[in-house]
Amino acid sequence: MILVHQRYAAKPGLGERVLETRIEASRRLAELGVPAGRIWVPAGRDAGLDQGDAADVIWECTYADLRERERIRALQEGDAVFAAIRARQGGQLVRWSREHYRLVEW
Repeated sequence: MILVHQRYAAKPGLGERVLETRIEASRRLAELGVPAGRIWVPAGRDAGLDQGDAADVIWECTYADLRERERIRALQEGDAVFAAIRARQGGQLVRWSREHYRLVEW
C-alpha cells in the first residue's frame, strides 16, 4: 500500500482559500472516478493549540501500489479542469510538498 501525503502552506491570509481549493480538487478527483483522498487541517486552529510550523492543509490518499498511483496521477494530469484547479492552488501557496510512503507490514 502507498500513502501520498501533500502539505499546503498558504500565503498570508489565504488559508481558507487553500482549503476551499483543495476541496474543489478532491471533488474533481471523485468526478473522475478516482479516490478523492482525505483533507486535514491543524487541530490547533479550533482548539487554541500551538501548532508551530504546521501546514494549513494536508491531503492524503492511499493506493494499492505505485503503479496504481501513477495511473491515477496521469489521469488527473491529463484533465484540463483539474490542471486549472492545481494552477490556481499554486498561486495561493508559499510552500507545497508531496511525500510517498509505503506501508511496513510487521
